Amino acid sequence: MDAEKIKNYILANYKKIFRQPAANLKYPFLCPGAGYAQELWGWDAYWEALSLRYAFENYKEDVALRAEIDRETAAEYMRGCVLDFLDAQEEDGFTPIMVSVGGLFEGFFHNEYLKGTPQNQHAPFLCQSALNASEFSGGFDWLDIQKLKKYMRYFEQTQFDKKSGLFFWKNDIMVGIDNNPTVYYRPAGSSADIFLNCFIYLEYLALAEILRRLCDGDAEAQLKKAEALKAAINTEMWDGRDGIYYSQDIGVYKTDCVVKGVALHSGLAPHWTAFPLKIRFWGCFLPMYAGICSEERAERMCTHLTANNDLLAEYGIRTLAKNEKMYSLVKSGNPSNWLGAIWVVANYCVYKGLVRYNKTELAEQMRSATLKLLNKALDERGDFFESYHPDTGEQFLHAGFLSHNLPVIEMLK
Repeated sequence: MDAEKIKNYILANYKKIFRQPAANLKYPFLCPGAGYAQELWGWDAYWEALSLRYAFENYKEDVALRAEIDRETAAEYMRGCVLDFLDAQEEDGFTPIMVSVGGLFEGFFHNEYLKGTPQNQHAPFLCQSALNASEFSGGFDWLDIQKLKKYMRYFEQTQFDKKSGLFFWKNDIMVGIDNNPTVYYRPAGSSADIFLNCFIYLEYLALAEILRRLCDGDAEAQLKKAEALKAAINTEMWDGRDGIYYSQDIGVYKTDCVVKGVALHSGLAPHWTAFPLKIRFWGCFLPMYAGICSEERAERMCTHLTANNDLLAEYGIRTLAKNEKMYSLVKSGNPSNWLGAIWVVANYCVYKGLVRYNKTELAEQMRSATLKLLNKALDERGDFFESYHPDTGEQFLHAGFLSHNLPVIEMLK
């Protein structure tokens, strides 16, 4: 495994994600790389900024030499990603999932908002991005905290299910994991996705930390919301029989049927608030990444990474278990395919969860598989790609796609 080769590729290619202000993107921003060169995406920008921070903290001289980027420039672009999203925020707090310069989606979300079309809120990474940028640049004076609060309130007002205590997607448009079968093509407002809920939990923690640093009295309230969501995830999403967390269907409704004055189904209302969507995909392990689950539950979850090899493949975590009926390795760009292919960001998140819970052997297995995968791509094609074949390492789509690959820099040591 040649970690140095991967590091050198990343440092030499960082400059490709930096974009100058243009049109409706008033601040400098980070793009995902090839295929998305004029677009700002929330969670792509978060992983890129996280990677940049790690690079400056651990490879300071190499960054200056190979990437030709200084720390202040990097900080400006990290802040710019957050500022561009807050600039696109509507008065009620709605913040779009992405912002683009030209192309198919320029102005799309604002126009849909004006029409009253139900839309998903920005993926839950904005508070984490703001905290990361502030810590990296050494201050919070650039940040409009009231806009961050409005962004979180919009989630609570429009994508929160009071019965289960979980958050849900309004539909399957731009949910990050494009064709996650627990969301994709499902009824509107029915999917309480494990990915969404784990990262909203981390958003609450990030917002609370920002408020604490600013001596804002609302910090404790945000921590309480985080704890309430953590409890809901552990209560509603944990499956004790299978030993894993599942996304949930919250699409509960009551049929009104009256026969000769008697209302049917009125004698025993459901005592449950969510139905498990028993589909194993990489997001099921995010409670480990977020620190939501207990040591005992983490132990049980790890059995899914060793049994039958239906999740853990030669090159990392399959984004969908091989024995799920939806499993597919079709090369697709609309949607990007998450039905089994390896995405490095999934490897990274599972790896970080394993490290958090001291699963050293499995963490090293994930690390080795990821480095092996990316070295293969560099040896054969000289580039990173959007996704990869889990068994052969074949590269899928978009040579030069950096975004979700960049967190690997934290796995090199």
